[in-house]
Formats: sequence, C-alpha cells, structure tokens
Amino acid sequence: MHANNRKHLVIAPHHDDEIIGCGGTIAKAIKSGDQARIIIVTRGELSGIDGSIEQNVQIRENECKRACEIIGTQDIHFLKEKDRALTYRRDLVEKVLMHIDDYRPDYVYYPHSEEADRDHRIVHEITSEALFLSRSNFLRNKNRIKRCLQYEIWTPLTAYQLVSDISSVIDQKMEALNAYKSQGAILQLENGVKGLNAYRGMQVGTDFAEIFKF
Repeated sequence: MHANNRKHLVIAPHHDDEIIGCGGTIAKAIKSGDQARIIIVTRGELSGIDGSIEQNVQIRENECKRACEIIGTQDIHFLKEKDRALTYRRDLVEKVLMHIDDYRPDYVYYPHSEEADRDHRIVHEITSEALFLSRSNFLRNKNRIKRCLQYEIWTPLTAYQLVSDISSVIDQKMEALNAYKSQGAILQLENGVKGLNAYRGMQVGTDFAEIFKF
C-alpha cells in the first residue's frame, strides 16, 4: 500500500477484535500517511472483568482508546450494543451505513462470515448489508470503496485473497494488544495472536502477516 491519504474503516464486534484482525495492517497504513476510523459494535460488558456493567464498559472503552492510539488513530466510535446479545437489526445496518456515508472510506474491514462467535457473524451480516446499500445507491458513496476486506479473529480463514506483511509493525501491534490488560491474562492474547500472525507469515515467506478475504 502506498501513501495517498486513503481512509480505512474497521468494523469490530468487540474491543480488541480490531487489533487482532487487522491492527498491523492499519498501523502500517497510518504510518504511510493514511487515516483510520474504528467502530466497536458491542459494549464488552461480559468480558470476565469483576465489576459492574458500567465499570466494565468504561474499562473496555479506555483500553480500546489506548490500543487505537498506539496504532495511530483516535477516531473511535462505540455503538454500545449488549455483549453476547447481538441480533441482526435494520437500525444497526443504518448505523454502519451512516459511518460509511460520513467517512467515505477507501477500504472497509469486517469479520469473515465463518467466524464461530455469533456476535462476529452478526457484525459480518450487518456490515455486508450496509456495504450493499452503500454501493447500490450511487448518491450515497459514488463507488468510492476500493475493497472490502474480511479479517480473521478466533476462527482462521480457510481461504484468502490478500496478504498484508506486518513484520515491520508487529511490535506495535503487540503493544496495542497489550493495552487490553483486562483481557490479556484471560485469553493469553499475545501468544495466540502473534502465533497466528507468524503462521500466516510462514505461509507466504515473511515473518508476520495478516490475511483477508474479499
């Protein structure tokens, strides 16, 4: 990717999915002069933190802000849907569509359709419909979007069309991931994510990579 002040829009089901799925690609793009906006769909209140719902939501949002700051963006929006209770709704499609219309991204990133996590699959469906509506109405987006990229979170992709070499920003990605201190011990995030990126890199002849499906 070459610098051209392009815009990247990331739709993530939960706080930390944006870093796990495409954090290296976004960090690399921002370093080249691009911009990024992050949309977090759920509140993340059911994340294993021992506190009230309000406290858990605030912790997760603060961690997300720090993580995104590390990869280079402060443009973050929280839709605050209930965690683990996400359903396909027209109003959610409209919220995502509103961000597409407002931000007019060149690239859109969202979870792939075969994710085992239900919230992840719902966000895929919501984003897919919003993208369809945006593209079907030339007055909305005028076909600005160059590519829609589906990323992997907890269910590895079985096929992919695009590889992003993130070797130069892997330390930055891990630093961003470690901003999620409430989740690191629970899920052993760093080992799992770095291992997956190393495996993807090995497949294509580099140190670390993220992969995407069109």
